[in-house]
Amino acid sequence: MRSLLMLVALCLLSSISYAQSFTVKGVVTDEVGDPIPGVNVLDIANNNGTITDVNGQYLLQLPSNSMELQFSFVGMAPQTVAVGGRSEIHVQLQSAITELDNVLVVAYGTSTKEAFTGAAAVVDEKVLENRPVTSFEKALQGTTPGLMVSSSSGQPGASATVRIRGIGSLSASSSPLYVLDGVPMSGSLSDLNPNDIETVTVLKDASASSLYGSRAANGVIMITSKRGKKGKTNISFNSQVGVNQRISNGYGLMNSTDIYEHSWRGLYNRSLLDGNSVDAARAHAHGAVQETVGFNPFGVDQPLDNNGKLIPGTQVLTDTDWRDQVYKNGITQNHNLTISGGNDQTQLYFSLGYFADDGTVISSNFNRITSKININHRINDVFTSGIRTQLSYSKAAQPPGGTGGANPVRSAEIINAASPVYNPDGSYNWDNKAIFDFNPLGLAELDQYGYTSKAVMANMFIQADFLEHFNFRSTLGIDQTVENGLSYYNPFHGNGRGVDGRSSKSNYDLFTWNLSNILTYRQEWQDHHLEVLAGQEAIASQSQFLSAEVTGFGIPNQPELGWGATPQQAYSSTTSWAMVSYLSQAKYDFADRYFLSASVRADGSSRFGRNHQFGVFYALGGAWRLIEEEWMKDISWISNMKLRSSYGTSGNNSIGNFASYGLYGSGANYNGISGISPIQLPNPDIQWEKISAFNIGLETAFFNKLTLDLEYYHRRSDGLLFNKPLSAGTGFRSILTNLGAMNNSGIEASLQYTIVDKKDWYSNVGFNISTNNNKILNIETDQLVSGTKLLEAGGSIYQFYMREWAGVNPDNGKPMWYVNAQSDDKKENSNPASAFRDPHGSGREVTSDYQDAERVRLGTALPQFYGGLNYSLTYKNFDVSCYFYYSLGGQIYNNDLATNMHDGTQPGYNLAKEALNAWTPENRDTDVPRYVINNEDGGALMSSRFLEDASFLRLKNVAVSYNVPQRLINPFHLQNLKIFLSGENLWTLTNYKGFDPEGAINGTTNNVIPGVKSITMGIKVSL
Repeated sequence: MRSLLMLVALCLLSSISYAQSFTVKGVVTDEVGDPIPGVNVLDIANNNGTITDVNGQYLLQLPSNSMELQFSFVGMAPQTVAVGGRSEIHVQLQSAITELDNVLVVAYGTSTKEAFTGAAAVVDEKVLENRPVTSFEKALQGTTPGLMVSSSSGQPGASATVRIRGIGSLSASSSPLYVLDGVPMSGSLSDLNPNDIETVTVLKDASASSLYGSRAANGVIMITSKRGKKGKTNISFNSQVGVNQRISNGYGLMNSTDIYEHSWRGLYNRSLLDGNSVDAARAHAHGAVQETVGFNPFGVDQPLDNNGKLIPGTQVLTDTDWRDQVYKNGITQNHNLTISGGNDQTQLYFSLGYFADDGTVISSNFNRITSKININHRINDVFTSGIRTQLSYSKAAQPPGGTGGANPVRSAEIINAASPVYNPDGSYNWDNKAIFDFNPLGLAELDQYGYTSKAVMANMFIQADFLEHFNFRSTLGIDQTVENGLSYYNPFHGNGRGVDGRSSKSNYDLFTWNLSNILTYRQEWQDHHLEVLAGQEAIASQSQFLSAEVTGFGIPNQPELGWGATPQQAYSSTTSWAMVSYLSQAKYDFADRYFLSASVRADGSSRFGRNHQFGVFYALGGAWRLIEEEWMKDISWISNMKLRSSYGTSGNNSIGNFASYGLYGSGANYNGISGISPIQLPNPDIQWEKISAFNIGLETAFFNKLTLDLEYYHRRSDGLLFNKPLSAGTGFRSILTNLGAMNNSGIEASLQYTIVDKKDWYSNVGFNISTNNNKILNIETDQLVSGTKLLEAGGSIYQFYMREWAGVNPDNGKPMWYVNAQSDDKKENSNPASAFRDPHGSGREVTSDYQDAERVRLGTALPQFYGGLNYSLTYKNFDVSCYFYYSLGGQIYNNDLATNMHDGTQPGYNLAKEALNAWTPENRDTDVPRYVINNEDGGALMSSRFLEDASFLRLKNVAVSYNVPQRLINPFHLQNLKIFLSGENLWTLTNYKGFDPEGAINGTTNNVIPGVKSITMGIKVSL
């Protein structure tokens, strides 16, 4: 009986003890005060614990006998804290020296790098800081394996082309999805201020990106903007000013003497070919050369001798360098004010930025004003809310491009140097033989080409942390862009002359909303950690377009439509699409050693046919941290080792909003009565392009100094969307179908080595390399030839297909091409009658008849290897860093050079200096064909003559900064003062003849503004 009473008493005492429990809460932060999600908080005495939420906050019920709490997080040194009866315990963890960077921003949340099973890379603000770029993605070039960034245009405000692990589609978009602060973007990247970006995370494989389903086929780039931190309010201002100029001089152009002499030679040759005598040919050349060139740039009527050479002592009156007239040194300005701070409840970040780029070409510039406000507020122990806003206003001038006469870049290349800019009376000269009535400097004054853009990106969220292990977050994102465009051509010259002036205006309004609701459950017991996520997302987008045009302007310099006399056809359209999604993800790890993840997402899109409107995408991933195994702990020189792999699917929904429907279009008007006509065949079976991706990676670290990461990936694209050609009898040229399949595979490697890590001296070097093998697996038609490219099974999407250049016939100066009779370009496999043995001794058959040569496969525009090299050095108050980017292999068709090597087909057009080496009876050993006015030899037609190696090595950025010592700035109540100097694209090593080997990703040039190099200097002040 006594034993029973004692047992009851003990039970009662135990119950009373546990009944006297209490709650402890707090926030866990890192060294700089940022909250850390996912920290393990353990009551050591009772083996009871929880983890921190996305704001680093935790709430834990403790029995009265709790003495100590242990806080642990991968990559941070664990910390044990005495409870002491306190109800609030805030902890600041320090980084563990042997661990790597830890927190990754991933789809719908965060993860530690060690726990992450996918392939991702983080670029922090140090890479973006103080870079004179209008759009942040340009600064990413060479920083991340598998990320290809190509800036094909030097137009201020232009975005770069970005590809992650190759080209994923034939005709749909291959651009990645951009997610700003957890909400997908629909506006322009140039609306973002790089100064507001904290980190950029590149999600490369299916495990990392498949939660975004049908929008993740080409990878995802997560942009995290800066936020306020608890503590003292910080006010910072940085200002920089720089000079931009054309990235290189390119190939040389003829001066006025060159073009005059060369035109004489072309006339002379023409006359001889027409059967005239030498004397008659000389007389013809002397009499026609001024008319051919357009101007006599010399001080005498007959400046050339009987051999077509300038008579010594002849005065040169006109020698216009049209490149010098069109290109200029542009001034860049970048000024940013930021205010950040907060307390335990509310944190605020505010910024105001101004960016201006005068451009390197007349009539081009870009100006942008941005403002950002980020607010986080802890309402109570359960609810947290926040808002992220991004406001942008930009104004730009962008001259016409392409082959039109109003393109100043093309004008600079083809107007010859004998043509003056001004007439003797000081007015503009509008007469030239290349583009009559066009003068790029005059048009820069008289014409107007510009657009304005207003963009608002905002997302609001509310989050509830409840029942200890649950978290619910609802986020609403709004993205609106309004663009207004103007193209005004004056009534006197150029494009507007024929209609007495032309002005057109356009308005584009894009509005997108995105709503997501995510429920997360986290649980931890002993060495087990589980996280389950379930959610719903909806997105809808509507765009409106309006344009109108008027001609007949009696008064110049008045571009408003009301000043015109004759309205032309107006146009307007409205289009929209919507998508609803359901998603889930589960992540499990055991003892911070073994990690598993699985995700699934179902998307339903209005863009696809009624038979396939829904698509389901999934991913599986696993990781093994070998460094945590007991048998690895004795190997002291290995600091980290992790093996991971993933497989999953994602989709591509980047097609037209009504691509599956049969459509009718307006415009079939007759006798003043409006009419419609069919413009698109229906295809209700159009379905998602689906990407199946496999990835395996190894992450290692040695001696706490060297890190080496290796990746292999394989991506298969199925059901590729492509416009299948139809016979003319159908009345339609093509129909959009799911045509074929394509592979992208490659290897990535990155290395970082810390050379020195001491108190006043730090030095680090890094290197990364990527490969990508792009291969079309099947396509429903045998071959699709488009311009310089051939699409076929077994080939690359950017495979060149053209005639193979064989040089110049030394006997007559005619161009030659290899016959390649065995090619599948034509059905016949026999040599044509025009074929003859190559006089250069190759042993192959050649022809001087362009049509008799067959096209062959001549490589691809995609590089074999690409990557980056970086170095940083810190010594006391000095910081030095440099970034190199390289691209090896790949080819580029230099269409611009082809225009300047026309062999006489375009008399009066300027020529490249290289054309001076044209064949003559005295100059037989040359690869430049004979120059003949009105040449019909075809030497400048599309062939490998102008196909060049696009390999290059570039010093992408070099920066030097100095932090003024604290003792010197304390009297001025400054927290920090930094002075810096930065250079962008300062040096390029390449054999490419044009301005910039970093051309369009498809490997062709088209008279675009060349890239720029710049030097900037600036100052950053913190109060």
